[in-house]
Amino acid sequence: MKPRLDTQWWSLITRALEEDAWEMDWTALGSVREGQAKRAEIVAKADGVFYGADMAGAAEYISEEIGYPIEMKVLLKDGDLIKKGKPVVKFKGSARGILTIERPCLNLMSYLSGMATRTRDCLEIMRFAAKQRKMKTLPRLTPTRKTLPHYRDVAVSAVIAGGGHPHRTSLSGGILIKENHIRSAGSITKAVDGIRNIAPHGLKIEVEVTHLTEAREAIRSGADAIMLDNFSPDEVKKALELFQSQAFTGAVEVSGGIHEGTIADYVLPGVTLISMGSLTHSVKAVDLSLLFDP
Repeated sequence: MKPRLDTQWWSLITRALEEDAWEMDWTALGSVREGQAKRAEIVAKADGVFYGADMAGAAEYISEEIGYPIEMKVLLKDGDLIKKGKPVVKFKGSARGILTIERPCLNLMSYLSGMATRTRDCLEIMRFAAKQRKMKTLPRLTPTRKTLPHYRDVAVSAVIAGGGHPHRTSLSGGILIKENHIRSAGSITKAVDGIRNIAPHGLKIEVEVTHLTEAREAIRSGADAIMLDNFSPDEVKKALELFQSQAFTGAVEVSGGIHEGTIADYVLPGVTLISMGSLTHSVKAVDLSLLFDP
């Protein structure tokens, strides 16, 4: 489910302005007349996939709060293609307001559009690989929880704009038994049993495994889903053969170090989803620039 972001946009932009000490912007105070109005636009300096349309409402509201009202018109919908040289956003209103809001909006849009762009690029690679293998079902592409604090929901929404799907977005949103949980419990089976005793009945239990022996135990424990962590493509194929022989019908996730250069090798029949931390933690921002009209 796509998170609601009304308050998060407001919070991110407000905190950015506080960090910027906008009230003491001596450059704007000395070069822009009080009450001066201008028009401006954000133009793309590179192709990509857009994310950040809902930011406009928060930016306009905050500009009213600080006494420099602006209007911000976003020309694209989330998920639309960005074309180099084309305008993305238009502004009008207080020149000081535009200059104050400029940097938070540019930073957020550029970074989050980079996430949407990487997601779309990876999906294109996946679709081509699936077509080559005559697969009818494409694995889901998801991010991991490797997001910066306070940016989680906008990052997940940017991945969705690029065509991806959300994984669990909080610790309460799903059960994923990892290595340290297994070490704490004593075994996969003990971890699954202990969690099943307390978890809400509707949540599926996923177990992260690092080799086939753990995969066998995860099957026996009654896990609903199994993550193959840092498996090579050949190791994934062996795991899929094991699952078929054991009549395991749960979800199969592959994760760990996957990137654009290797993702095609993991698009295999039987893989339910592919998760990539790099969809959110190390993207290249889409280059956007704001300029006042003459």
